[in-house]
Amino acid sequence: MMEAKMMIAGSFDEFVEKITQAERKALNTPFGQEITERLLKMKLEENPDMTVEEWQDTKSQFLTFLFAMFVKETPQAMAELAQHTWDELQAKEV
Repeated sequence: MMEAKMMIAGSFDEFVEKITQAERKALNTPFGQEITERLLKMKLEENPDMTVEEWQDTKSQFLTFLFAMFVKETPQAMAELAQHTWDELQAKEV
């Protein structure tokens, strides 16, 4: 008998959207805001003339890092992402 698996999403795009939505929600908590402020301070120390675009790029890279760490540290999420990626590749071959 096949074991039922809890899935985060039904597709690759939905998976990415749900994870990034959860990241944004977490970063909007007081602790998340503190982390974001520390990141901004660190980046401003590296580059006092950082532009708004550079800060947006930094935040985007940070969200990508968080996404990768979540998937890396959560075997079920890694397996699901792999399945969604496989499904996407198969759909593009048709």
